[in-house]
Amino acid sequence: MVNLVFCIAFMLTAYVITIFIYKKRYNADNLKQNILLCIIYLSVGIAIGVLYKIYAFDILKTFKALAIISITLITARIDCREKIIPNEAIVCILSIACVLMIINAFTNTVEALAIFIDSIVAMLIGVLLFAASKVISKNGVGMGDIKLVGALGLYLRTYALMGVLLVALISIAIYGLIKIISKSATAKDEIPFGPFVAFGVTTCMMLGF
Repeated sequence: MVNLVFCIAFMLTAYVITIFIYKKRYNADNLKQNILLCIIYLSVGIAIGVLYKIYAFDILKTFKALAIISITLITARIDCREKIIPNEAIVCILSIACVLMIINAFTNTVEALAIFIDSIVAMLIGVLLFAASKVISKNGVGMGDIKLVGALGLYLRTYALMGVLLVALISIAIYGLIKIISKSATAKDEIPFGPFVAFGVTTCMMLGF
């Protein structure tokens, strides 16, 4: 029960922060969008609260999941509208990742070094994979995407990062195919990566990655 209340309270707080950021950034207040966001955030909070109770995850694990879900959800909307990944999101992810690693160093001294190495390796894998994709696709991948995946690697570690990327890439491929078949887009059209990362992160966190 405590976990569920924490999750709902966290996501409601994230919702208020999201609305504040959007209003300040775009100087607009869309009631329908705000209601939809509230439903999404509440649904995520309830789902994580219930599932993490079943998984028997502690508060720190729950916080880690809710924080990254919230940041990627905020980033998704900005990427959709502006086609950029804001540097503030990258800094926020990296900052929380570093704090969590410091906490882990004091609470889990046996595995702390292994977790640190895994996080660094995941960050390097993410950056190198997407840097290579940028070169191959001739700038089809933006620098923001590279920084986002690198930051996610440090935050999530190798196993979770691979899960997130797998879900994100499969979903973006399906979305692009549907858009092309429906003739509402062409293969050359730019598709923002942020929303699919948010979907991948949310999916994987709910699965307990």
